[in-house]
Amino acid sequence: MSQIHFHQDFYETIKKGEKSQTARIGEAVPQLGEGEAIFTDLPSIKIEITKVSHKNFDCLSVEEAQKDGFESKVELWAVLLGFYPQLKTSDLLMLIEFRRV
Repeated sequence: MSQIHFHQDFYETIKKGEKSQTARIGEAVPQLGEGEAIFTDLPSIKIEITKVSHKNFDCLSVEEAQKDGFESKVELWAVLLGFYPQLKTSDLLMLIEFRRV
């Protein structure tokens, strides 16, 4: 079972099923199937990892930004820069799609 660590700010949106994707850089590719969303000070959430793909930010659609829990690509970009300050829009992102179980 793959575990994906999330910042606690995303707990409620994952719990409600509003966030169904996460974009990552430099992490191991998770296995499809049963997984767990892990948070530092909150209970974990059971998830199913349904798809893993790779795409650079320039090629992301608004729909993909919304799957990640954001209204727009601009909003997603601002959050990604908080986690990855050296990120460029041409860098390859790993997109992990999941659903709450």
